[in-house]
Amino acid sequence: MILTDDLSEQERVLLELTATPAATLLGAASMILRTTLFSEDPATWVDMWQARPDLARIEWSDGPELAEVVAHLAAKDYEGTIEGVPGLRITSYDDNSAKLLWLGAATPVVLHLTRQLS
Repeated sequence: MILTDDLSEQERVLLELTATPAATLLGAASMILRTTLFSEDPATWVDMWQARPDLARIEWSDGPELAEVVAHLAAKDYEGTIEGVPGLRITSYDDNSAKLLWLGAATPVVLHLTRQLS
């Protein structure tokens, strides 16, 4: 196996496109949701992607209610212990979709959540 300590130009370009604040947020959200979306009442499908460096989406079908997912993701301080994604704030939500804002990057990232019913 040959290892080099330099990235190719193609690798650098791809990293610039994919290693964004939105991708960081999706990683943090997926760590929290891995037990929520795949627990006793699992979602039938889940998809996560970044539309831009400052915009991310998570969609799922069936599974947990949107309010439950929002409650797991939004940052909360319980007697000095942060739960949820640090810096993630709820801006709006209804029964099927939510919009949250992540303040953990130099430019805030918008996270859209959508629960589809089959």
